[in-house]
Amino acid sequence: MDNVRSPELEKSGEGQLIALGYLQIGTGSLTVLMSLLAAAPVMMGSSGLFDPVKMFSYASGPIDRLIAGYVLLQLTLGWVAGGLQLVAGSCCLRGKRPRLVGFASLVSLINFPHGTVAAVLMLFALRRPEIAHAFRSREAA
Repeated sequence: MDNVRSPELEKSGEGQLIALGYLQIGTGSLTVLMSLLAAAPVMMGSSGLFDPVKMFSYASGPIDRLIAGYVLLQLTLGWVAGGLQLVAGSCCLRGKRPRLVGFASLVSLINFPHGTVAAVLMLFALRRPEIAHAFRSREAA
């Protein structure tokens, strides 16, 4: 029975791994883009409302503080999380380094909402036997 399922697992695992790789690359690109957009006004000198320090001083309630915190998160950790997701996506496409992919997904959990969704999907997928098989078969090749 294992011999019968083995080709099916390999094919489905390969396709899922490639899809997850492209998901990671797309999410990483979006994260880096959002970080760039959040940092652009600060770098251009017209920090205005997008400066988290100014946003906290203007904040009149908890929603404003959450927005300021999110902008600050994008300015500080968005580059790291986005870069790690890009590397993780590349690793998925090549079928290499599943531990690095897992680590990048753990870091992306704090990048709400898009990074969190991609990270949860990736962490669940890393536990599936066909994904593990796809990583093993590509690393062996």
